Amino acid sequence: MLKQTSVFAVAVILALGALGLAVPDKPTSLAGSWQVDTRHSDAKLIADATTDYGKTKMNITLGFARVNGRVKIDDIDPTKSSVDLRIYPATSMSPSIDEDGKFLSLWLENVSNHTLVCFHSKKVVRTPDGRLQTTGELAVTRVDRNVEMTPNEAYAGPVYGPPVIHRVSREATFVFDFPAAAGNTQKESSIKASGSTGLFREDFPQLVRTVVSTYWPPVVQDENCQVPDANEAYSGSQCTGTYLATPGLPEAPHATNGEDLPGPPNFNALVGNHLTILVHVRLKAQASGDRAAAGN
Repeated sequence: MLKQTSVFAVAVILALGALGLAVPDKPTSLAGSWQVDTRHSDAKLIADATTDYGKTKMNITLGFARVNGRVKIDDIDPTKSSVDLRIYPATSMSPSIDEDGKFLSLWLENVSNHTLVCFHSKKVVRTPDGRLQTTGELAVTRVDRNVEMTPNEAYAGPVYGPPVIHRVSREATFVFDFPAAAGNTQKESSIKASGSTGLFREDFPQLVRTVVSTYWPPVVQDENCQVPDANEAYSGSQCTGTYLATPGLPEAPHATNGEDLPGPPNFNALVGNHLTILVHVRLKAQASGDRAAAGN
């Protein structure tokens, strides 16, 4: 009976090949520790809005953010896997504040440096379609400072009060997609993955409010700047890279009197009832020395 079953299985595979049907490839070997390549990774932040004076609902991109972190995957036992990500404004290659709100005073000169969103998985399972479902703590850290501006003869600029640190966390779930094998079963040196989570304002109002009110500078992936030799035609550094632009809102209608005057206000409105975080990461295989350092 066993011999007949084996023969039948081989026959099925040959029949699929004859019909031109591809047998699914094994997934790329993901086992091991991976580091997020910040230069080639980003998070897209999406919220709900309205246009045409509230008549049409739409989703808008609030902006793009940088991402760093680590991913550990156990193919045999997915429950031993882990995902740790940090999402932050693109004013620097690394976060300007840490999860506890520690910072350098000069960082507070830029309002976009006040926000950090972190995800720490607590449970990882493999879904039937091969994706990784990660459930854990989603935390937002924000540093605020009161500003006093009293115009008078001795006015010398704004006076900043002491920093106020806010950190709030809730449970959230990210679902990640990983690529199929590219014709081999060996572990790749780098792979691309994407993940997403969505939440409503009533479930995590602090996060939604903070993300909506934060300024997210444009992200330039794989930025490379060259400083040319100084000469009479010197025009500064020349930079290349992939610019992630945020699409603008629909343009409000103008007055019909022929003059270039704006129409009534509130043509577009940001609602902010829900927030979606789309993460696109390139993962680099983490060397054993890096793993040892990360564990200390």
